[in-house]
Amino acid sequence: MKGLILKDIYCLRTRMMAYIMTMVAALVLGILISLSSEYGNLRFDVFMAGDASITEDDMASYKIILGGGTFLAVLISLGVGFDGIMTFHMDEKANFNDVLRSMPVKPEEIVLARFITTYGFLLLSYVSSVLVALMISPVVKMFSLGEMIYAGTVLACALAIGLGVSICALFLWNKKTFDRIFVGAFVGAYALFAIALIVSDTYYENRLDAIMGVLMDKGKILYESCLLWLLPVAILMVAVCYFVSVWIIKRKGRGVR
Repeated sequence: MKGLILKDIYCLRTRMMAYIMTMVAALVLGILISLSSEYGNLRFDVFMAGDASITEDDMASYKIILGGGTFLAVLISLGVGFDGIMTFHMDEKANFNDVLRSMPVKPEEIVLARFITTYGFLLLSYVSSVLVALMISPVVKMFSLGEMIYAGTVLACALAIGLGVSICALFLWNKKTFDRIFVGAFVGAYALFAIALIVSDTYYENRLDAIMGVLMDKGKILYESCLLWLLPVAILMVAVCYFVSVWIIKRKGRGVR
């Protein structure tokens, strides 16, 4: 199993430079947005262009734009946590799975090695997001360090669940099939969301803003307490995905017991 982990790390070494560049870009983005909100075009009076009639919607829009940019700097470094599953593509490209079948490695060891590599990469990206938050927190006025770390932790838990499901799917199918299913699911979800907005606008018209406001309030409440249930769910899902992956490999006859 140690050899499989070292193999995955060796394969991912080419991604490290891109990872470092992403970290630097996230740090620069966060600092620039924060400085612009104090001295540049994102300053509130400049952003509103001297408009005297400022509504609550204008203020909310400003906070969303500025907050989204600030949090993007923290969360963008977490996105590279998904690079850990690139080892599946590299193994397929090198026909490593054919070699693996001839090795005296148990299915549990194959899965555990892949999980250690993938989630180790996610952990590294999470630590990086915390470091970015620490570095930009002195110049960020809108959000506290705790709020930025909380957002990163929530996304890390969500990514952990997504990674577990992705690993199961990649053990079951090849990467090309997985990519098609992923793109299809994304396009389908986007289409359903667009249809829901169109139908809501058609049938509810003037009440749509009120409905969206209620949903935003509910979402805020759910977000503020989500770690209480999201963290246990993430741990449970990772465990379930591990055992499902072992079952898939045994069913496909990979590994020698």
